[in-house]
Amino acid sequence: MWQTELEIIKWSEPTVEQNLLMDERLAREAKQTGRRVLRLWWGSNATAVLGCGDKPEVALDLDECVRRGIGWVKRVTGGGTVLQTPGVFNYSYTAPDGGRMDMQRTFQQGAELIVNALARFGLSAQQRGISDVTVGNLKISGNAQARKWHSVLLHGTLLADIDRKLMEAVLKHPSKEPDYRNGRAHKDFIVTLNDLGVTANQVEIENVFASTAIEVFGQI
Repeated sequence: MWQTELEIIKWSEPTVEQNLLMDERLAREAKQTGRRVLRLWWGSNATAVLGCGDKPEVALDLDECVRRGIGWVKRVTGGGTVLQTPGVFNYSYTAPDGGRMDMQRTFQQGAELIVNALARFGLSAQQRGISDVTVGNLKISGNAQARKWHSVLLHGTLLADIDRKLMEAVLKHPSKEPDYRNGRAHKDFIVTLNDLGVTANQVEIENVFASTAIEVFGQI
């Protein structure tokens, strides 16, 4: 039995790896518990997070990671490699998968969450590629999902702030990219809330996403 009410959790574990493991645990338990959970958390220690199909030697400058003391982890979802830092905001949505959800619609819901939340900050955004969200032609969010354990795990990032030099140093150019990227370097491809003049603090961002999530995922 699915819960009709969406449960919202605002909680960040001490490390990026622990946060990803919590998302995975909620997905693993969703079929049994019936819980639909939207969890909001923030990155902490700089950590490279690889999609399940990525290889570290392809996605990362491993020598630079070692020099800077930056570790890497893999997530259970697909998509490309990202850099998690304290300025990266994350959401995860977990729910039982009764076979009624299609991947395209799930990605649309993730994009809708980001787009509608950004609208509350006065920003016009749109879904681009398979699962990106952009402001103009610049990426501000990426989303990924997995269908395992008879559950769905959808999660994504929002760049509130990021160290572009660090990103350029440790992340290689992706082997696959959406058409609209046009070969641009990381620093020329992304945009942050800070760049766009949004000065909301972490609590304000969390509250906007929590209320927007009720509209997007709401009751079933």
